[in-house]
Amino acid sequence: MTRLIPAVFCLLGVFMTSAFAETVTGTAFYRERIAVPPGATFEAVLEDISLADAAAIELGRVQSDGSSGPPYAFAIEYDPSAIDPAHTYSVRARITGPEGLMFTSDTVHTVLTRGAGQSVELRMVRVAARQQSDAEPVLGAHGLRLPASFSGILPCADCSGVQHHLDLWPDQSYQLRREWLGREDPLVTGAIGRWSVAPDRGALVLHSPRGSQANDAPLQWQIKGPATLRALAADGSEIVSDLPYELTTDGAFDPVDLPSMPMTGSFVYFADAATFEHCESGQRFGVAMQGGYLDLERAYLAERLAPQAPMLVVIDGQIATLPAMEGPPQRMVVVDRLIDTRPGEDCRRDMATASLVNTYWKLDQLGGAEVQAQPNMREPHIVLRAASLDETVPRYSATVGCNAMSGSYEVSGTALTFGPGMATLMACMSPLAEMERDLAAALAQTRSYRVTGQTLVLSDSDDAVLAVFRAVYLP
Repeated sequence: MTRLIPAVFCLLGVFMTSAFAETVTGTAFYRERIAVPPGATFEAVLEDISLADAAAIELGRVQSDGSSGPPYAFAIEYDPSAIDPAHTYSVRARITGPEGLMFTSDTVHTVLTRGAGQSVELRMVRVAARQQSDAEPVLGAHGLRLPASFSGILPCADCSGVQHHLDLWPDQSYQLRREWLGREDPLVTGAIGRWSVAPDRGALVLHSPRGSQANDAPLQWQIKGPATLRALAADGSEIVSDLPYELTTDGAFDPVDLPSMPMTGSFVYFADAATFEHCESGQRFGVAMQGGYLDLERAYLAERLAPQAPMLVVIDGQIATLPAMEGPPQRMVVVDRLIDTRPGEDCRRDMATASLVNTYWKLDQLGGAEVQAQPNMREPHIVLRAASLDETVPRYSATVGCNAMSGSYEVSGTALTFGPGMATLMACMSPLAEMERDLAAALAQTRSYRVTGQTLVLSDSDDAVLAVFRAVYLP
């Protein structure tokens, strides 16, 4: 009889886990009399869309065979303990075929809080292929006719103006290219992410991860009509000025190429073809076999994953329109540099962007070499702490597993420098002694940083990568 007790408790554990999960249910449909092709996938996602200055946080996702509908009935399980009554949650849906996105919901459908229920009905609209510029526009409830490209030159304090090009897709993804005009040192930045609309203010909100090159861009825009957006202040208030703060569209949709920028996404290599699905935006691209691509392919093959299994990667890369083997030119990812790989992880964990300060950053790479914790020693890490009543300047603490290192640091925007540090004086065995010396040198050479999802990258004055860390032990 006693042998049955563990099994009974295991079964109870299964029942208890299921009992604590709750479900959002719904139905999605489209009105067009079009059958989706074989291999199409239907997907519904539950998200927290409360934060105006951060990407939506995914709480649950379901997928099914696209040929089973319409309509598509779905049930998304979620953890009720993760629901904050003060937050706003929504469900979006889309159908992806072999050629890309086919249908998507284009309005916000709230659930769970603020008087919304646990069931929702979604109408999806047809989306023309991303590669074509003559996509049929759809006027959404938000008042924008999408897809569309908006452009304009906004005021600049130390240049002649900032040229903006903003592409918006109906599936709530966007890309933004900005160029500072009239500067001696040319500056062009890019960003890719998701957008939402605050219905009470009629404001378009661009969600870009902190640490991206566009984190100081106007994140909120007043929708003045289908053809005009006006920049809002960072707090969402109106900018009172006679200067031009508008972006306009003539109805054309012409997605622009983007310069090199940090990106996190799921990479798959199969049958001599590679794809990259960008975490924040959900956009899926082919990967050009040029630049730093070979390092990415080798890292994927070295993991010996199951066929077509995705691997989370962090890269520096561009979005470029390139000739295709067949058909019209395609928008593709061009890898400039592989930063890190995250086997066993996926975009759901990486959607939330970690904070530089007060995060436990585990050291993954140092000088381009992988770092392994030594047996019975603390794992290599660094923690940057904000100034406090006890410490008038911000300080850091770090170790590779032997001596404790500490000192001050200064941060301004993406600039980061570490002051001279102190360390305990224990004798360290190899390889800890060498690792400790290399970490101290890396901190001394650090001039900038960026946080992309759960990855912290420290770089020198030439933008060479010195060290790569991963956020762990988050709430």
